[in-house]
Amino acid sequence: MKFVTSFTLTLICFMSLAQDQDIVKIVDDLTKKWDKQAVDLSNYSGIKYYCTSEVYRDKTIGLLDKIHHYDTVLYRIVSEKYEDKNDKEAEATLKEILTVETKYTTPNFKTFLKEECDKFTEIGESYDRSSSKFAKEIEKLEKELDKYVSHITERIDLIDEHIHHLKLD
Repeated sequence: MKFVTSFTLTLICFMSLAQDQDIVKIVDDLTKKWDKQAVDLSNYSGIKYYCTSEVYRDKTIGLLDKIHHYDTVLYRIVSEKYEDKNDKEAEATLKEILTVETKYTTPNFKTFLKEECDKFTEIGESYDRSSSKFAKEIEKLEKELDKYVSHITERIDLIDEHIHHLKLD
């Protein structure tokens, strides 16, 4: 039993160390994936695809879940490494992570996009596609989407930028 516990603890420590060493690369990769996803999601065709495709919706939510997971890992790493130092870059990184982890959580994202999907459905059912009212409603929907997704993207990009200025290895 002691061997299993010792082995498990060693494995956890090894995995944690590997994550610490690769965190910059992981965050870079996730940032690139999110940036592409954000472009796709910020317009009418993107929200249509999100609202109508469970696979795409699950892929989007899965990506956001990964980002939140690694933000939590990154927060721990930066907090531990810079806890005794007054490092402005570390402080800025932690602040951005907290913003993403509190304001742009996966449940908040899902709630926002559920509301946008409801609006998408309402627009499709209520307006003739060739009418100017339809075009105005789509434009309004796209502005809301772009604003929300841009805020998330800006935070994620800032975290990625900050960590390149920190010495995490």
